[in-house]
Amino acid sequence: MKTSLSLLTAGILSAFSANASDLVISGVIDGPLTGGIPKAVELYVVNDIADLSVYGIGTANNGGGTDGVEFTFPADSASAGSYIYVASEIDGFTTFFGSAPDYDSSAMGINGDDAIELFQNDAVVDTFGAIDVDGSGETWEYTDGWAYRKDGETANSGTFDAANWTFSGTDALDGEGTNTAATTAFPAGTFSTEGGGEVVVEPEVPTVELGECSTDATLISAIQGSDDASAEVGNSHIVEAVITGFRADGFFIQEETVQSDDDATTSEGLFVDGSTDIEAGHVIRLYGEVGENYGLTTLTMDADVTPADCGASDDVLTTELAMPYDVDLETLEGMLVSVTDATVTSQNNLWRYGELVVSDSIKRQPSDVAAPLSEAYEDAVEAAEASLLTIEDDNSNSYPDDISYFPTFSYANAIRVGDTVTAAGPLNYSFGTYRINPTDVITVTSGREANPVVTEGNLSIATFNVLNYFNGEVTDSGEVTFDYDANRGAEDETEFALQEGRIVEAIVGLNADVVGLMEIENDGFGDDSAIQALVTAINAELAEEEQYTFVSTADSSIIGTDAITVGLLYRASVVVPAGDAQIVDMPIQQIDEDSVAQMRAALVQTFTHVESEKTFAVAVNHFKSKGSECAEDLAEDVSDTDVIQGSCNALRVSAAITLAEALADESMPERVLILGDLNAYSAEDPVALLTDYTPEDRGYTIKTAINTDMDEGESVEVETSYGYHNLAEEFDADGYSYWYYGTEQVGSLDHVLASEAFLADAVDGAHWNINSPEVYQLTYDQALTYYPDEDGYAFTDVGPYKSSDHDPFIATFSLEADVEEVEEEDDDNDSGGSMGVILAFMAAMLGFRRRTTAK
Repeated sequence: MKTSLSLLTAGILSAFSANASDLVISGVIDGPLTGGIPKAVELYVVNDIADLSVYGIGTANNGGGTDGVEFTFPADSASAGSYIYVASEIDGFTTFFGSAPDYDSSAMGINGDDAIELFQNDAVVDTFGAIDVDGSGETWEYTDGWAYRKDGETANSGTFDAANWTFSGTDALDGEGTNTAATTAFPAGTFSTEGGGEVVVEPEVPTVELGECSTDATLISAIQGSDDASAEVGNSHIVEAVITGFRADGFFIQEETVQSDDDATTSEGLFVDGSTDIEAGHVIRLYGEVGENYGLTTLTMDADVTPADCGASDDVLTTELAMPYDVDLETLEGMLVSVTDATVTSQNNLWRYGELVVSDSIKRQPSDVAAPLSEAYEDAVEAAEASLLTIEDDNSNSYPDDISYFPTFSYANAIRVGDTVTAAGPLNYSFGTYRINPTDVITVTSGREANPVVTEGNLSIATFNVLNYFNGEVTDSGEVTFDYDANRGAEDETEFALQEGRIVEAIVGLNADVVGLMEIENDGFGDDSAIQALVTAINAELAEEEQYTFVSTADSSIIGTDAITVGLLYRASVVVPAGDAQIVDMPIQQIDEDSVAQMRAALVQTFTHVESEKTFAVAVNHFKSKGSECAEDLAEDVSDTDVIQGSCNALRVSAAITLAEALADESMPERVLILGDLNAYSAEDPVALLTDYTPEDRGYTIKTAINTDMDEGESVEVETSYGYHNLAEEFDADGYSYWYYGTEQVGSLDHVLASEAFLADAVDGAHWNINSPEVYQLTYDQALTYYPDEDGYAFTDVGPYKSSDHDPFIATFSLEADVEEVEEEDDDNDSGGSMGVILAFMAAMLGFRRRTTAK
């Protein structure tokens, strides 16, 4: 993209500003295409645009109707304040203006009576000329000339008003000197006329004397001032300062410390819009005009005044930023700053725009911390938005070839949420956030764990969402296809192999005795089923005594009607099923006469622990997601607490009650574990009901969903809870299982809740953060589609990382066998009986096995 191109030099356009739309038509050139005079359209970039491909241009020719989008821009980015030129052909434009247009399209072969439309996502956002009107108004009824939009006029959404435009007059661009109607001049150069003659225009001679190095110059602090915006906007100055770093669209300069004004409210740094061959670390003397580019004070370098290299200097200050901030970053804008061991809170835009977000800590979902609208919740909201800083690369490219400040990124060397970063560079400001442009490769300290870190017991139980594990469908010919309507996972065998390989690595590394699964294909339990395929793949990596079996329904029927379901794996060497599996159907909500909201059924299995002979029950769940709408979300009086907790909160509340009531049946053992993806953060209503909720402590009364088969379809208030214990709160309160891109915050949607009796046996519990902190583009389908180059990104390695989007949670327990009393027959047998008890106890203790990495 070009800034201040020849049209501005020629006087065809004055300084232009606009608002209300990111892109507007700012000028139109209708040359006769003889003598090298072009036909072209100029567009002005109001705000930074990351992806121009949503825009297109079309015409309405000769007073006819719209032709729609005839030229669509490629997926380039564009910087605010720049101009974009689209010409009917390249040569005429290049001859006339001395440089090529940004894009060429035959659609711009316009005449004076043609209207031009600018589209965004196929909708008209701006128009030059009136559609269906021949001549587009009398002011533009001639064969060649130009028009430009008056300063401050905004995009018109398709309603053209000639009063908002300035027009050159007839034949303004034919080169004839007798053209009294023409109000423009030519740019410097020699141009042919239609009659074969030539017009020579001499370039303007700069009137600015730059002066010698170390002579008088304006201090950057005087330009920056102590206010948010510079008071010098529109004024031009000579400045002399050290180049501290480059971006694709300019460079940063900073005063030497000897030139500092010693005022903490004024910055000593500045961004320069322009280019130079002078190296970083050298003092540059230049001339330019001050402007504000969406909050960033900028000096636009005058291209006609050659800057001077005043030699090398290392007399610049780098300011260490403390987090939480103890300084107004506006006072450091443009200056060198650094952060040490800042925590990565988001890499959502790492591979889209080359950006990381860091802060003093990871940012938690407020409803994972405290009850909605409570004082602690409001404190968490404030904390989640505090001290955020973006680290960005040195260009504005979308999906860059590499990350300039971390070029060795790969699956094995990734940057994760929770990692710590040390970086230094000039402080930039754009898109509403402060940013460091690192001048060197950043230092990253990874928090990856090869195995979950948890204290051992003789029983371990885990929950794991496997992100739509679908193993394909066998066709009549015996081949496996992934092209079937129910499939939500891998699209072909290559994707499936990568997905399965990572899930297998994760479950083997998890090393739990019982594993509850979510999002596995709901295709039964036969030889071709997904759960059989997964168990077969896992067992191929394990010794016989460590291998898994899966729980099936009594009649081998599928669980529920959804395409995905829950499942249970167990080690028969450690536990054995006691009785048949039970299915707990979840409430269904009638939204309207045509639609319902429903969720996956729960799977409940009672086990006997082989070593201790104790029994326990595991209930695997996958509650309704936050993404779809339920009846309460469509109501006019939807509560703030429901809005905070995402859609279908009340239906998840009803599910929690349904599950807890089923588990309260007298046939259940006293040791019960509720686990799975409850789609509710730790302090939200469904988890609160299952644990320790009271209306008084919470500040409001939780309600069930309407239009279900509970309570005759009424929504009722719930006054009591069910007394389970959240093992994450007991053992890993700072952990989490999910990172949500919409808020760029972490929390736990996946839970392991223990009954009072089972809590007494609990040893430890921990999240294994192998998925949620990882970059989204490492996901199997993204990696194979966009980043398969093993010599470059190596995003397609196999390991436990990014095997899903949720993290597993593992809990360990110590179950002891009952010690039988030995009757004393006589004194001689007394010591032997006591010894027998001791030996039995020791044998039980020696039976404990280390199943995971110990803390």
